[in-house]
Amino acid sequence: MAKVILIGFMGSGKTTVGKRLADRLGCPHLDLDELIVRTSGQSISRIFAEHGESGFRELETQSLAAALTKRGILSTGGGTPVREENRRMLIHTDVPVVLLKTAPGVILERLKRDGTRPLLETLDRSQFIALYRKRLGFYHQVADVQIVTDEKSPDEVVAEIIRRIDPALSPRRQ
Repeated sequence: MAKVILIGFMGSGKTTVGKRLADRLGCPHLDLDELIVRTSGQSISRIFAEHGESGFRELETQSLAAALTKRGILSTGGGTPVREENRRMLIHTDVPVVLLKTAPGVILERLKRDGTRPLLETLDRSQFIALYRKRLGFYHQVADVQIVTDEKSPDEVVAEIIRRIDPALSPRRQ
């Protein structure tokens, strides 16, 4: 079973932090978007183009259910908690859900040259901030722990996660 689940908006560092946390804890890292790509045989961009966001979200729900049964650190997609079924799974898991909270301006700076985010390509700054604010409520509904990442390195975020949820990482919760 997963040891930690990372949630947050696109560009908040879920994959980077997830990989480092997994290395530090000596367990696998699972990236939900990578699992979706592997399962579907299509890139995220192609899934969005051919099946729309609703088709992608259905694949995401299936992949989340499967990932929650695996051991490791799970990095979710930025929109994973938007779907009610996904929120229910995240709320009812015994695994700590950690929100990596990053300010919209910091995220925009991180992602300004990233062409791999289908939603980012269609949003202007005000739409981006509106989407961020909308999703923030969903993140808060499912998060057990919140860590502000704006001025922290990935290694500092990893150290804070371990410090804040250390009891949850003990063998009795595995």
